Formats: sequence, structure tokens, C-alpha cells
Amino acid sequence: MSTVSTLMSTYAAEKASNLAESLESVFAQTRPPEQVVIVIDGPIPPAQETVIRSYCNDQRVGEITVLYLPEQSGLAAAMNAGLKACKGDYIMRMDSDDICTPDRLEIQMRYALDNPDVDIVSSWSEEFFEDGAAPQIKVSPVAHEHVTAALRWRNVLVHPTILAKSKALREVDGYRSKFGQLEDYDLFVRLALEGFRFHVIPKTLVRVRSSVAQKERRGGWRYSLKEVAFRWECKRLGFLRLHQFAATTSLYLLFRLASGAMRKRLYALARA
Repeated sequence: MSTVSTLMSTYAAEKASNLAESLESVFAQTRPPEQVVIVIDGPIPPAQETVIRSYCNDQRVGEITVLYLPEQSGLAAAMNAGLKACKGDYIMRMDSDDICTPDRLEIQMRYALDNPDVDIVSSWSEEFFEDGAAPQIKVSPVAHEHVTAALRWRNVLVHPTILAKSKALREVDGYRSKFGQLEDYDLFVRLALEGFRFHVIPKTLVRVRSSVAQKERRGGWRYSLKEVAFRWECKRLGFLRLHQFAATTSLYLLFRLASGAMRKRLYALARA
């Protein structure tokens, strides 16, 4: 019987209430994971520690593993540390402030077991905002060929929705931090280049917490330069052709350097 490890990290700025809601959505799955791995990325407030301790003896999941990193190292480092501790055949990604539907893992595992040639099963998601903006559904192509074609233009996969074979993540050496907050996009490209297959469940299985302020942070020259470097790496590896590199780099430079309000509208258009 295939087993699943849920991989999550948290850090100082996370709200304890968000973490509790996220963990409860994992533990309350109709098909619970066999293991939950929580990476604590640097020191966290006592309120978060209390939430984590409250789940450490929860019998709904067979094993809870908590890893402490002495200093905040970022998502890529936290994921790689957690990946080493994951024992499952599959790894279910989850963020510390997002919410799974109760049947998320049951649906994804059913598809994974019925289609053993698929290595990464993702889903659609709902992005909801705590600062008053209307929620948005993020849809993406479903079939592998359409997913990989779309990835050449933008990241159409939502990181905390993925269920991946652990051997696939390990074969590409996990995550890299060299492109800043693009560690998930970089991972998906490298998985595609190694021939691993994707599928997206055309149903919302995760609610992703966001904010207008978060959108506004994903811009500026520093972020733009990381994006250019990432797309050049895609060109170097053969994932992008020269004309694709030129087109996507030009478009994303305009996008990242736009004002926060304009960038928010462009996000909405891209996900419509």
C-alpha cells in the first residue's frame, strides 16, 4: 500500500491561527497521510509552538515529525530538510496558512494509484484574500502535454496543491534557492526536463491564503533580475527556445515593474 508524507514548513511571521487551521485541514482528511513532517524554519513564537505540540499526539496521523532549523533559511532549504525526513512513497505539499478540502488527498491518491505513469498530481485552487479582495479560482491545463507547454510561459501549478512521488523529487535533488521565490517553478521545470509526468485534477482541492500586500512584494528590480536569471537557465537547459526566452522575459519585466495595483489586475487577467 502506497504511503504519503505531508511536507509543511512554518516560520516566525506565520499566525498561529493560520497554522492551526492548516494543520487541522490535513489531519481531518478522509484519507489521512501516514506521516506529517513540519519544518520549523528558525525561531517561532510560543503560540505556534503550542499549536504544533497540540497535534504531536493526534492519533489521526500515524507519525508526526518536527524538525527545527536554527536560523530562518527560506522555503527551499526548509523543503530539502523536510524531504530527507519524509518516509512516504508520495509527498503531499502543504503551506502553513492554506486549507485543504477534506477529500483532497483521497482524490489525488485515487488518481495517482489508477495512473502509475503520472509522477506529480496537482489540482486547481481558490486564492482567498484576508484584506477584502474577492476570491479567485486558479485553473490550469489538465493533461501532461498541456501543462508542460504552459510552463514555458508561466507557472501554472500551485505549489501547495501538488502530490508528488518522493523518488521524483529526490532524483532532481529537491529544491534550489538560486532564483529566490521561484523555487517551485524551478522545481517543476527540472521535473519536466527529466521526463516526469504531470496531471492536474480539474477541481479546487486547496484554498490558498493571499493578500494584496503579498502581490505587491512580487515585483521590483531585485525580483525581476531573479526572473531573468531563471528564464535564462530555462533557455540554457533547453526548456525554452530563444524566441520564448525573449518573449517571456520582456513580458514579465513589464509585469514585475508595474505598480502594485496594476500587477494585481494583471494577476486577475492571467488567471481568468
